[in-house]
Formats: sequence, structure tokens, C-alpha cells
Amino acid sequence: MKKVLILTAGFGDGHNTAAHNISEALQEGTEVAVTVIDIYLQSTPWLTKALQSGYRLAINKFPMIWGVIFNFLNHPSTLERTLFMMGPLKRALQKTIDQLEPDIIVSTYPLYAFLIRELRKEGNKASKVRFVTMITDSTAINIAWYRAGSDDFIVVDEETASVLTKDGVLREKIHVLGFPVAPRFAMLPSLPIITQPPWKILYLPSSKAQHTLEVLEALKSIPNIEITVVTGRLREMHASLEKSGIFNGVQLSLIGWTKNIPELLASHHLYIGKAGGAIVHEAMAAKCPLLISHIVPGQEEGNIELIERHNIGRLAAHYPETIAASVAEVFSQEAATWKYWKECLSVLATSSATQKIATFILNKIS
Repeated sequence: MKKVLILTAGFGDGHNTAAHNISEALQEGTEVAVTVIDIYLQSTPWLTKALQSGYRLAINKFPMIWGVIFNFLNHPSTLERTLFMMGPLKRALQKTIDQLEPDIIVSTYPLYAFLIRELRKEGNKASKVRFVTMITDSTAINIAWYRAGSDDFIVVDEETASVLTKDGVLREKIHVLGFPVAPRFAMLPSLPIITQPPWKILYLPSSKAQHTLEVLEALKSIPNIEITVVTGRLREMHASLEKSGIFNGVQLSLIGWTKNIPELLASHHLYIGKAGGAIVHEAMAAKCPLLISHIVPGQEEGNIELIERHNIGRLAAHYPETIAASVAEVFSQEAATWKYWKECLSVLATSSATQKIATFILNKIS
């Protein structure tokens, strides 16, 4: 049986989403043993959880701080100077490889490449296993993704491929296959372009509860819309929104953590939220236009470029009145702007990317 090791990390949803979707696709209709591991969480759980909390705090409430960190990590040799602190991670990764003896290793998080490079210098089993990096960001990508090298790089689009080639990565190592969304996206019907109100909006807030309430109040003034709010892991926000009483009417509904984001995207006319790599590509796969209300400096700037390049949405950050005005315009004149975005989405073949990635990985196993 073929054995695949997928390395991920819980710093942002995109890495874990990509890892688990690739795993699901690999196990469809073929005999393959797939192991998905977060080495960070496995080797240093308390420190990792603290860092994850700090990361979520920075991107949701202090994005400019994360922008400074992103730019710091984007400088050559910055990460190399921290390798001496990664001893526990390297030992845990080596132990995992020794125990599982994978035929191929796939990483959805950039820093694993540095650990693999160090292990290969020592001539252990890592030097005999093909290493593939799945870059989950688009266009504006940190050099950490490719600085340490990889046998293969999977990227989401040609623009990202050009970034790597301009910085010296061999073109034959780069494979444009798309972002690995959940395989079931390929079977989900999206809303037709000829449709009637009420216009259904899927809102994934990421800022403070008070700001979210102000956005909802502004949106409620727009006629013929229904809003579904998904708070996900933001439990405090969820509780605050519940207590507010704003969801007493039929116009608004509130959902906490859910595994049904694909179905929700496919059944709504418009997504409002941040420009995370996973959710942007999931909206594209569901043919759901995007209105970006929050942007994290650094990698998400590339996702904004992606949205604007394909004419499938726009940035309308951050103020409630700005967001509401954009929504009103999108659905004005018989939803002319929405229909244009929908037409542009219809020509993007994004829902089959995960199957292509799985096939590529299996073909690379000798």
C-alpha cells in the first residue's frame, strides 16, 4: 500500500483545510494510507497553542502587527537564524518519518521545508523520500514557502508560478494545479445566474462583536436580503451576537462552528468576510461572488489581487456603511454587478483541483 505523509500546522485555516482535503481526495477509489500530522502541535503542544492564539489575535484584531511580522519573515536568512530553536520539531519530524516510512511527504505549511532540508543534510530517511510543497497562498507569497527548496511545488495559479520563477525556482519544479478545496465541491450545484431575490448573504465576521453588529444593522436597511452569519471558532463573538437580540427576526440567522461551508457557499448569492486563502478558493469553487470586508496584510493581499484580476468580487473594507453601500450596489439594477461576477466565476474550473493534486502526488510515488 502506498503511504503518504501530509504535514500541516494550525496557523490559519488554509493549511489544515488543504491538508485534509488532499487526504480525502487521495483516499477516494485507491489503496493509499494517508497520515495528516501537525508536528508543531505534536511536539510542543502548549507553546503551539499559545502561538496559535497570538496569531488569531493578531490577524483578527491587530492586523498591522501581523503585517510587520510577515515582512520580517520575508527577509532572506531570517528563518535560518531561528533554526537552532527548532530542535524539538526536527526530532519529532525525524521520528515520524522513521516510524511511518512514507513514500512521499507533502507539506501545506512553509517551515517544514527548512526542517526537511536539515534532516537531509544528516543523510537519514528524509533524504530518500520525495518532498512536495503545496503553496496555499496566491501571488503575494512569503519567500519562506520556497527558500529552503522542495522537489516539487504545487501552486494555485500562473501568477504565483511566475513569482517563484522570477526568484530562481526552476520552472520544471512548479506545477499549477489550483487550491485543494473539499472534493464534494465538484458535485455541488451553485445558484443559477437567472435568479430572484431575496438575495442571500453569507457573512463570516472576524472582527469585534460590536463592529459585526454595526455591519448587520447597516445591511438590514437593504431591501430583499437575507443574512446567514457564521462565527466558527469565535465563541465569545457568537455569545455576544446571541445576546444582542438582533437575530430575533427572520431576516438574520446565526450559525457557530460548522462543516457545511461548501453547502452554504453554494446556496448563497454573496460571501462577505476576510480574504483567507481557503475561503476565497472555496467561494470560487462554489461560484459565489466575494465582498471582502477584512484583509490581513501580507499573504491576503495576493488573494485580493486574485479576486480583482478575475472580476469575481471586490474589497469593501472595513466600515459598516462602506460594506452596506457595496452590497446595495451589487444587487442594484437587477443585480447587474452580481451577474457579471457570476459569469466570470462560471469560466473558472476550480472545483476539480483537489483530484488533480491527488493524481499528481500518486504519480510521483516511485
